[in-house]
Amino acid sequence: MTLRALCSGFARIRLITFRRNWFEDAQQETFLLLTSGVKGLVFDPRKNLKNRYRDMVMEALELHRRFPYAVCGHLFFLGKTESALPSKKFGTMLGEAAVLMAGIAQRRLPTDAPELYEEIGILLFGPGDPDPLDLTLGGVPDSLHAASYPHRLVDTFNRRNPFY
Repeated sequence: MTLRALCSGFARIRLITFRRNWFEDAQQETFLLLTSGVKGLVFDPRKNLKNRYRDMVMEALELHRRFPYAVCGHLFFLGKTESALPSKKFGTMLGEAAVLMAGIAQRRLPTDAPELYEEIGILLFGPGDPDPLDLTLGGVPDSLHAASYPHRLVDTFNRRNPFY
């Protein structure tokens, strides 16, 4: 699967909604139940990593304020060669991204902080590589691996909404 296909698939299937009809279709309400976003940095992560992080926090905040019971996830990708660039505090840019993403992941209850995501996945992307995607990364916690991200997101949704 190419990165373009993966990203376009997540972008097209952005919202899964539930429609509830009352009074024989006289009133219809739509609720956001599950969403997944995609952001990434292929070039120059030193300059833009914190900006993408802030964008992600504000997106989660906006979604959870409007839909407090929604399950929100995010898939974040870094360029393979750029992920190995040195970082002053965290060793590499991948280490810095893992620390930042771990700080906004693991929202377990609807009453938890609205700027957190329920699940986040990190993957590496190498443009022009024969094997362009690296879904399981060393030095990144298992809770942030992109290989298990879809399963973790669906499990969180099923745990929070057992009646669907």
